[in-house]
Amino acid sequence: MRKKKTAVISTLLAVAAVFVCSGGLCWAISISATGNWNETIGSSPPLAGDDLPNTCESASNVISINITATSGTWALTVKKIDSKWHGNLHLWIKRTSDGSGTGSISNGSSYQEVTGIDQAFFNGNGDRSGVNIQLKLTGVSIQVPPDSYMTAVYYTVSDT
Repeated sequence: MRKKKTAVISTLLAVAAVFVCSGGLCWAISISATGNWNETIGSSPPLAGDDLPNTCESASNVISINITATSGTWALTVKKIDSKWHGNLHLWIKRTSDGSGTGSISNGSSYQEVTGIDQAFFNGNGDRSGVNIQLKLTGVSIQVPPDSYMTAVYYTVSDT
């Protein structure tokens, strides 16, 4: 019997407390991210010659991000830290909604690969809530040994 492959993509909160001071008052931008993606791949043994689907996508709103206490423009970066990961697997991310609130939001609406290095994801101004995020996993194949693979996605917001 072939063992199931499970990919667990966890979203953890990474907060960059950027203090902005003006006229003796200081405040910090705040971010919260909620959601979790667990994907079981190949729960039944493949037949000879079969391969697993190379790509798995989450729901378009698997992660919801809130950015508050802003004082102007900000930028959000993203990176991942692997707990247990196979080199053939690649995690991708995109923003699927603008959320709601004051100001505006831009960039991040096309998939980009998430790596272990902070990279620009999207930016905006004003407070935003309910910004939806979608994840995609590529590189899945019978060449990747059956196991549970895990990584955590970190989001950092900073004043620009």
